[in-house]
Amino acid sequence: RAYAERAVKNGFDDNNLYNDELLKLDDLDLEKFKNLKSIVGSSKAATKTNEIDVNRQGFTDEEYEEVERIQKKPKKERTPEEEAKLREVNEKRKQANNARSILRAISIRMPLLIYGADIDINEDVTLDKFIEIVDHASWNEFMPQGITKEVFKDFIKYYDPEIFVVAGRKIRDIARGADELSPTERVKQIAELFSSFKNPDKETVLTPWRVVNMHLGDCLGGYNFYDKEYYKVLEEPRYINYGEVTKTTLDNKNVKILEINSKTGLYPLYVTYSIFKTRCREYLESELTAEIEEKLWEETIRENIFIICNTPMAKHITKRTLVGYKDIPINATYFDNLNNMMKNKSKQFINRIDRPNYWKKKGVNKMKFDAVVGNPPYQEMDGGAQASATPIYHHFVETAKKLNPTFISFIMPTRWYVGGKGLDSFRKEMLDDIHLKELYDHLTPENIFPNTNIRGGVCYFLWDKNYDNRKDLTRVVTYEDNKIIADVLRPMKVEGIDIFIRDSKAVNILRKVFSKNDTSVMSDHISVRKPFGLEGNFIKTMDFHETKEGLKNPIKCYGRAKTIGYIERDLVKTRSEWIDLWKVFLPYANNIGTELNDDNQNTFIGEPQSICTETFLVAGTDLGLNKTSSKNLSNYLRTKFSRFLLSLAKNSQHATSKTYRFVPLQDFTNKSDIHWSKSISDIDKQLYTKYGLSQ
Repeated sequence: RAYAERAVKNGFDDNNLYNDELLKLDDLDLEKFKNLKSIVGSSKAATKTNEIDVNRQGFTDEEYEEVERIQKKPKKERTPEEEAKLREVNEKRKQANNARSILRAISIRMPLLIYGADIDINEDVTLDKFIEIVDHASWNEFMPQGITKEVFKDFIKYYDPEIFVVAGRKIRDIARGADELSPTERVKQIAELFSSFKNPDKETVLTPWRVVNMHLGDCLGGYNFYDKEYYKVLEEPRYINYGEVTKTTLDNKNVKILEINSKTGLYPLYVTYSIFKTRCREYLESELTAEIEEKLWEETIRENIFIICNTPMAKHITKRTLVGYKDIPINATYFDNLNNMMKNKSKQFINRIDRPNYWKKKGVNKMKFDAVVGNPPYQEMDGGAQASATPIYHHFVETAKKLNPTFISFIMPTRWYVGGKGLDSFRKEMLDDIHLKELYDHLTPENIFPNTNIRGGVCYFLWDKNYDNRKDLTRVVTYEDNKIIADVLRPMKVEGIDIFIRDSKAVNILRKVFSKNDTSVMSDHISVRKPFGLEGNFIKTMDFHETKEGLKNPIKCYGRAKTIGYIERDLVKTRSEWIDLWKVFLPYANNIGTELNDDNQNTFIGEPQSICTETFLVAGTDLGLNKTSSKNLSNYLRTKFSRFLLSLAKNSQHATSKTYRFVPLQDFTNKSDIHWSKSISDIDKQLYTKYGLSQ
């Protein structure tokens, strides 16, 4: 029981979940784990779980004492047999630890599915039962891509069946126990249980309860379970009132609020609690018995909350969160392939959920949703090279607008500000949308979704059908490291610029830079990706040589991590006319414009008879550069001035020629108004003076 409780507390990120079979892996088993690793990778435990001696696992007392005795002996006194025994034991432990780190990617997804399991509370969830009760669509949604039920069945034998059952029972007992609590205490207990569930690395399956409170607390108000800094859970929720917005939504017992893409039920839990508290205000405190509170909670669920899920299991999980094990129907439904519905059949989706009878409601008039909220899926694999993914979240925003609610509030990546595959028309629509009232811009996504890889940041917004930002502007609140660093009213769009400039101070800087007539920009003088037609892995092919030896007409080739080698000149079929020019190489990938530390733009001179792989872009081939002017261009691209302007058009690690659209072209010759022979910091000062900027 102690082992099982610890496994629950650690969200199944726990060594005690596994049995001694991991210490008996043969070559066939090791090959199976190798294949599994190629699908899910491996990951380290988030917490140390070795309070129980894992070194002792898998050994009888006699074997353990024997190993301990050998370890205590001085090395020079050990026999060859004893040394061999220690090596064998250490190798087994190492293999077992590697296996656990691979299984972890699957195990940490189990608690949420056990929590939502739609079976009798008295029936145990065994490993076989677990596979049976999760439908195929939900399995594919919640498990790592490529881990089918058939694949998982091969690894069941490495789990401790008793600990799995007891841990599963503990999760369900906590959820069942919450049903006996008052609504306020129940919400807190469910939220605490969710805090033990782990988000898989680089995924946003679970929106943390803190983020739900922050998002809806910032946009709609209502009853919030965190302090103003969102650091600490409060004993009693605080009420946030934004006047008309709150009055129309979370302080309105007649409201209809729709969540799209519910996976955990935490968004509707926040909404339900706030509307429930509004209903409670119609009673004297002395009248609010447990029975009355339960009646008001059920009325709120029945009349105010509507939910769309992606799979049956997501619906079960959401129901568990809202009503526990009580026999209370909820207005929740799921769509097979919701992503495809949003992308290709939004009209059909709207026609379906617009009908009262779809929700088992009476009436002939269309359903009117006052607000649409949620956390849409961010991307889906598109079958392209190297696990290529396409954004999907914008389709959810567009469909929500077609539903014609009064308010919309979604949380999503900020890639749409400046780029992103297929996001150009969405960006234009958002920048032109007069109803965008508030935008909350989080520069550091780790503070929202820890252990994810959402380069560029995360945002949430409030769209208000009755608001006109042409008159009243848009409120843009910028967060960095959990602190507000800017809170301004500003236009979303800057004249002549078709991207969102997230730094409000930068708008004035751009105006100054481009106030000079006919300002040419660097984007016109930077190559496309793969400038010479060579892929990044070219340096691993037979055509790439470490030396010139044996080559007829060698030219230098720069590759990943500034690997330098040589290739035959006639292999270059693309832009071969650039080979003999002076030029500048600059990384295609860098941290500028992301939440990662600026890595100073590692440009370098490309001398004649040199080329590069797609790791680099090429600048200045049409500028008639020589050795001196190419050095000047390289230094210019390293300045703070240039890097800052680059960051405005870039919020991922990928730099294209387009991202240099705000970097003005300079004269890199000796006739320039900039003294290029000075240090880079001095060049920066000259540029600030030239464009009338302060430090």
